[in-house]
Amino acid sequence: MVEIIIQYVLIVFLVMGLAYLAYLLKDKDSNLKDDYFGFASVILGSLSTSESTPENAKTILRIISQVVQNVEINYRNSDNTLKEEKAIQLAKEATSLLGFKKNIDGESLRYLIRVAAALLPPTNKAIK
Repeated sequence: MVEIIIQYVLIVFLVMGLAYLAYLLKDKDSNLKDDYFGFASVILGSLSTSESTPENAKTILRIISQVVQNVEINYRNSDNTLKEEKAIQLAKEATSLLGFKKNIDGESLRYLIRVAAALLPPTNKAIK
């Protein structure tokens, strides 16, 4: 008898948890399609509310991707930490030219640069 009651209580908790999750997703009022795998929330969280648009997120992602490609071409034989610091410096300069009220913080840039570097094609293998 006690086992059946415990099972019913667990089912109720499961339903309540799922309902709360649905409430959180609906309450956020953000379109998951435009979130770009969570990158938009990282970028847009550091910008002011008037600047946090999906278009700005796309622009920033493109800038960081171009910066990483440029650093990989120009500093091919350098250490990865040096490349990362150079990419952060160049990304800060490039994003400051966009004229945002608040700049994107260094940790967010580091996170996005590492992801962009991971998405580059491998340089040790010949691409056919």
